[in-house]
Amino acid sequence: MRLGNSRGNRLVTLGAALWGLAEATVFFIVPDVLLSFIAQVSLKRTLVAALAAGAGAMAGGALLHSFASADPQAAQALLLNVPGISPELVARVAGLIEGGLLAGMVAGSLSGTPYKIFVVDAALAGVPLWTLVLVSLPARLLRFALAALASWLIFNRLLGHLALRTRRWMLAGFWLAFYAGYFAAMGW
Repeated sequence: MRLGNSRGNRLVTLGAALWGLAEATVFFIVPDVLLSFIAQVSLKRTLVAALAAGAGAMAGGALLHSFASADPQAAQALLLNVPGISPELVARVAGLIEGGLLAGMVAGSLSGTPYKIFVVDAALAGVPLWTLVLVSLPARLLRFALAALASWLIFNRLLGHLALRTRRWMLAGFWLAFYAGYFAAMGW
């Protein structure tokens, strides 16, 4: 399937939205992975996919917020069963939010702290769903847009002289090394 056709674009956009939803709830690989691969083909397509991933994350955040509001203990247990999430990381989020939910989410988003922890913490603190969504939108879109732009600049502009296949292998190697390091540091 070529990304250049309309059906392919819709499938990629839908995939980004579903990935955003999954990562906002229980999946442990960020949508940035998909966005970085799309960016090798087109900045415009990856920015559209970033918007879709953001919309999916909002939907996933709303689902998780509702779940955490209804059953806080189950939501906390769910978080601790996601690879890479530890009680120490959950406590760190509580500290980030002390300076304000938006500031904490932006700092967490840029430091690789899972969004789902912020969602559960907000629900447990009684933050209304509409507030969570309004605060989440800029934090998630900032992260996704920066990932898309950085990937486009690196792999399309700086390394654009290399064959697309070579750049894709390089990017796959980067993500494999990144997640190997992340899970080595954070635990599986």
